[in-house]
Amino acid sequence: MAKRIKKYGKSALILGLILTLVAMYLAIPIGQAADLTKERDTLSDSRPSVIAMHTVIFKATTAVPLSGHVIVDLPDAFSTPVMDYTDIEIYWDSADPPTTVCTMAASCSATDCCVTVTAELDKVDITLKSGAGILQDDYVKVVIGDGASGGDEDITNPTAGVYTVDLKTQNNVPADIDTGKTLVYIIAGVTVSATVAESLSVSISDSAIGFGTLDSGAIRYATAAEDGSLTEPTANLPTYIEVSTNAASGVGITIKDEGDGSAAGLYRSVFPTKLIPAVGAFDVTAGVEEYGVYGKDAGTGITISDDFDNDSPDVAISRIPQTFATSSGPLDAKNVDISMKASITGATTAGSYADTIILITTPTY
Repeated sequence: MAKRIKKYGKSALILGLILTLVAMYLAIPIGQAADLTKERDTLSDSRPSVIAMHTVIFKATTAVPLSGHVIVDLPDAFSTPVMDYTDIEIYWDSADPPTTVCTMAASCSATDCCVTVTAELDKVDITLKSGAGILQDDYVKVVIGDGASGGDEDITNPTAGVYTVDLKTQNNVPADIDTGKTLVYIIAGVTVSATVAESLSVSISDSAIGFGTLDSGAIRYATAAEDGSLTEPTANLPTYIEVSTNAASGVGITIKDEGDGSAAGLYRSVFPTKLIPAVGAFDVTAGVEEYGVYGKDAGTGITISDDFDNDSPDVAISRIPQTFATSSGPLDAKNVDISMKASITGATTAGSYADTIILITTPTY
């Protein structure tokens, strides 16, 4: 009888261990990361081998709690300097783009977010410490570079091509909550940002245009032949940017100017140096030293910004990107003209003047 009890005791012990292991397994939370949406990474400059600031925006599918993480993992091809919390900012709220910022600090506190940049210097890991954390469907914006408050470092672009940026949010375990990807395109003179698995094509019809010899008593227009004209060129001249994309939320085209490296305008770089300053295109006046850049003859679906439509009031192109044109939906080989006009006085310094216009195209899916 004693042996039988001992045998049954061993069986009961084994069965109890099995049931305990099953219960522990069932108690383990099993989750699967969801997909982020509305991902994009807009660069401040698209040219190969130049420094650029990254502005990453996405929409959180799932809430991220306090002490959770937002991670931006840039491709190794980008040359990233030693960065700290002053070079990075994070915003989140229900707006697109969000405007509510979390103060960055060297270490996290009850109200301050903090950041870790990995040894490879291409992964930015931000720990959240503000308010109620990121809510479901909040938009999140991460600024990396000298556009951040107090920032003094920027990332150097690689050679021309398409590159993938990995994004994710994590809880405080840490375990992944949402994941996503977006694309950036590096190309001479044109910056293209796109989300993964979506299409985008950008081209410029003529990358060398000119005024010829400027007239002291008249407004002169740039032409494709680089000899200039006293009358505005017809449609598709002097040059245009053409965009094709299946981005459901359209594209934004921004524009900025090289100028003399400090201010926008037509620049004579040899001694004695001289800048013909940029003004709103509508305000260019004969007999005054002025230079205006504007858009015209936009294809169906593209809207030229009121600031650059050659109608009062216009704004002067600057060295900071400004909205040039937008679309609210997909585009199939649609273009918008880029035109310039200039004037001088009889005392304007003689010589050769030049400028570079930089266009940045960002789709939103």
